[in-house]
Amino acid sequence: MDYQGVLGRFTYDDGTDILNRVSSVEAGDYRENRDIINEIVLWKMNRRPQVTEELIDAIFSLKEIKTPLQVLTDEKTERVVEKLLQTKGMQLPMASTVLHFYYPEIFPIIDQRAYRELYAMDYPKTMTKIPMLTELYLKYIKDCWEYQQEKCPEIAFSQIDKILYQLDKEKGNKVIY
Repeated sequence: MDYQGVLGRFTYDDGTDILNRVSSVEAGDYRENRDIINEIVLWKMNRRPQVTEELIDAIFSLKEIKTPLQVLTDEKTERVVEKLLQTKGMQLPMASTVLHFYYPEIFPIIDQRAYRELYAMDYPKTMTKIPMLTELYLKYIKDCWEYQQEKCPEIAFSQIDKILYQLDKEKGNKVIY
């Protein structure tokens, strides 16, 4: 077996940056060690997407959108969600989280708990086609908007995913991995 060839085909981050941080940290530097351990966990979970400049430009192309309803009608939204989903290492919950951090007022995070609370059913784990996931997320945004407007209009839309998450948690539901 050509093990050098096998290593040559290994395309994931090999953790060199983490190894360098570990080799230079002091045992008593608890903050840095916590950060390193968190980074190790994220590295193992393969949560480091391969982000391109084109993707970053696409995310910033959404800055003119001001309301969740505009998200649904602006053709750029669908393209950006698709670009995020095409990014290696990025699935819909993470893609929605990226959008939420850049634009919290218009993009809710979709995850198992929030989805289950909104739709009274589990998040569809077997759905993998990008157009279907994009459609699912756009529907989720619309349904979150309607839920917020109908049930809790006094709460900012940027908080709707937290409300849904917490309601599911308080029902005693568990997160299924």
